[in-house]
Amino acid sequence: MTQVSSDAADTVGLVHRLLAASLGAWHIAGRVEREGERITLAAGDERLLFARGAPPFRWTVTLGGRERGVTSIAGLLRLVRRVVDPEHQGNRLRIAPARLTSS
Repeated sequence: MTQVSSDAADTVGLVHRLLAASLGAWHIAGRVEREGERITLAAGDERLLFARGAPPFRWTVTLGGRERGVTSIAGLLRLVRRVVDPEHQGNRLRIAPARLTSS
Protein backbone atom coordinates (compact mmCIF):
# COMPACT_ATOMS: atom_id res chain seq x y z
CA MET A 1 0.00 0.00 0.00
CA THR A 2 1.40 3.39 -1.00
CA GLN A 3 1.24 6.31 1.33
CA VAL A 4 0.33 9.70 -0.15
CA SER A 5 2.53 12.53 1.08
CA SER A 6 0.78 15.13 3.22
CA ASP A 7 1.58 17.77 0.59
CA ALA A 8 -0.15 15.79 -2.19
CA ALA A 9 -3.09 15.01 0.09
CA ASP A 10 -3.69 18.73 0.65
CA THR A 11 -6.04 19.23 -2.31
CA VAL A 12 -7.11 22.69 -1.20
CA GLY A 13 -3.46 23.75 -1.05
CA LEU A 14 -2.81 22.36 -4.53
CA VAL A 15 -5.81 24.18 -5.98
CA HIS A 16 -4.73 27.38 -4.20
CA ARG A 17 -1.34 27.19 -5.91
CA LEU A 18 -2.93 26.26 -9.25
CA LEU A 19 -5.24 29.30 -9.16
CA ALA A 20 -2.36 31.64 -8.28
CA ALA A 21 -0.22 30.20 -11.09
CA SER A 22 -3.16 30.44 -13.53
CA LEU A 23 -3.63 34.15 -12.87
CA GLY A 24 0.06 34.65 -13.63
CA ALA A 25 -0.10 32.55 -16.81
CA TRP A 26 -3.16 34.49 -17.98
CA HIS A 27 -1.47 37.84 -17.16
CA ILE A 28 -4.33 38.78 -14.82
CA ALA A 29 -3.56 40.93 -11.77
CA GLY A 30 -5.15 39.48 -8.67
CA ARG A 31 -4.77 37.76 -5.32
CA VAL A 32 -5.44 34.21 -4.22
CA GLU A 33 -5.64 33.61 -0.48
CA ARG A 34 -6.33 30.52 1.55
CA GLU A 35 -8.13 30.48 4.88
CA GLY A 36 -8.34 26.95 6.20
CA GLU A 37 -10.41 24.93 3.75
CA ARG A 38 -11.58 27.95 1.72
CA ILE A 39 -9.88 29.88 -1.07
CA THR A 40 -10.64 33.47 -2.07
CA LEU A 41 -9.64 34.85 -5.47
CA ALA A 42 -9.88 38.59 -6.14
CA ALA A 43 -9.17 40.07 -9.57
CA GLY A 44 -10.42 43.42 -10.80
CA ASP A 45 -13.92 43.96 -9.41
CA GLU A 46 -14.57 40.22 -9.08
CA ARG A 47 -14.30 38.12 -5.94
CA LEU A 48 -14.77 34.36 -5.96
CA LEU A 49 -14.91 32.04 -2.96
CA PHE A 50 -14.05 28.34 -3.37
CA ALA A 51 -14.79 25.48 -0.99
CA ARG A 52 -14.95 21.69 -1.24
CA GLY A 53 -18.36 20.59 -2.48
CA ALA A 54 -20.70 17.71 -1.75
CA PRO A 55 -20.92 14.95 -4.40
CA PRO A 56 -21.37 15.08 -7.32
CA PHE A 57 -19.65 18.49 -7.12
CA ARG A 58 -16.01 18.57 -6.13
CA TRP A 59 -16.06 22.33 -5.54
CA THR A 60 -18.56 25.08 -4.81
CA VAL A 61 -17.86 28.55 -6.13
CA THR A 62 -19.59 31.61 -4.72
CA LEU A 63 -19.73 34.68 -6.93
CA GLY A 64 -21.91 37.69 -6.23
CA GLY A 65 -23.73 35.84 -3.45
CA ARG A 66 -24.67 32.99 -5.78
CA GLU A 67 -23.27 29.51 -5.17
CA ARG A 68 -22.73 26.97 -7.93
CA GLY A 69 -21.20 23.52 -8.09
CA VAL A 70 -18.23 22.55 -10.26
CA THR A 71 -17.43 18.91 -10.97
CA SER A 72 -13.78 19.14 -12.05
CA ILE A 73 -10.61 21.20 -11.89
CA ALA A 74 -10.97 21.93 -15.63
CA GLY A 75 -14.47 23.28 -15.00
CA LEU A 76 -13.18 25.34 -12.09
CA LEU A 77 -10.47 26.92 -14.27
CA ARG A 78 -12.95 27.58 -17.10
CA LEU A 79 -15.28 29.36 -14.70
CA VAL A 80 -12.49 31.45 -13.19
CA ARG A 81 -11.13 32.44 -16.62
CA ARG A 82 -14.59 33.41 -17.86
CA VAL A 83 -15.15 35.63 -14.80
CA VAL A 84 -11.74 37.33 -14.51
CA ASP A 85 -11.09 37.64 -18.27
CA PRO A 86 -14.45 37.99 -20.07
CA GLU A 87 -12.69 39.08 -23.31
CA HIS A 88 -10.87 35.73 -23.57
CA GLN A 89 -12.12 33.51 -26.39
CA GLY A 90 -11.84 29.96 -25.11
CA ASN A 91 -11.16 27.03 -27.42
CA ARG A 92 -12.87 23.68 -27.02
CA LEU A 93 -10.73 20.59 -27.17
CA ARG A 94 -12.16 18.11 -29.62
CA ILE A 95 -11.11 14.50 -29.73
CA ALA A 96 -12.24 12.46 -32.69
CA PRO A 97 -11.30 9.05 -33.97
CA ALA A 98 -8.78 9.10 -36.78
CA ARG A 99 -7.35 6.44 -39.03
CA LEU A 100 -3.93 5.21 -38.00
CA THR A 101 -1.24 6.11 -40.51
CA SER A 102 2.23 4.74 -40.85
CA SER A 103 5.12 7.14 -40.65
